[in-house]
Amino acid sequence: MQELWIEILLYLFFEFYESSWQRGKTFQEMLAHIYERYRRGIFYFFFSHPSFYFALYLGLKYDLTNFWFLSLLFFKFMDISYKLVIVKKIEENALAEVLPISLQTPIAPWMSYLNVVLYPALLIASLQS
Repeated sequence: MQELWIEILLYLFFEFYESSWQRGKTFQEMLAHIYERYRRGIFYFFFSHPSFYFALYLGLKYDLTNFWFLSLLFFKFMDISYKLVIVKKIEENALAEVLPISLQTPIAPWMSYLNVVLYPALLIASLQS
């Protein structure tokens, strides 16, 4: 049981890491951080999402196939996929096609950390089911 809580804390740490490199005061700042990771290399971009891989590890270790865990994987996959779509649109100068709001829209500091609450909650729910 103690090992499980350590793994949940580690997952929480990975989510904090992802939030820390993505956060910005505006959408433009946030997208600039995401694009910078991608520009360094596609593998660097993928490895900048360690919580996805750690979730896969936990799913295999604890044989998680319930709704909560599959929801967690779905949201994480869609998050990474959408970031890749945004990066491609930035390169094509067609960002307005996928992001219909102003790039100068401010982002509240707490919004950058929604994933730190949402994804560990889904993980805990999946482990309890």
